[in-house]
Amino acid sequence: MDDMIKKISAYPNGSYLRLIWDYKKTIVEGVLDTIYETDNGLDENDKGYQEFYACVIKIKKVVRNLDGKELDINQLIEISRETQPTSIELKDGTIVWEKLS
Repeated sequence: MDDMIKKISAYPNGSYLRLIWDYKKTIVEGVLDTIYETDNGLDENDKGYQEFYACVIKIKKVVRNLDGKELDINQLIEISRETQPTSIELKDGTIVWEKLS
């Protein structure tokens, strides 16, 4: 389990989180839905096959979307080591996790 997922897993499902990508180009607020194990879509016998953990967030508010990503209220989005935001905060601004530069 990578550091981001470890930090998120300390909070129960339903926790309100603010996800920030690309230094505030995209900001989404939502609730933690679930954490699960997944893979990169390759066959298990493939040399590049990898397993990792991911987290699903249910979007409750799109604060900013300067990247033009399709983001809708109640949409489920997955975050993982492959789609890490720049930072994750609680509703009160407490930083849960930040991506190292």
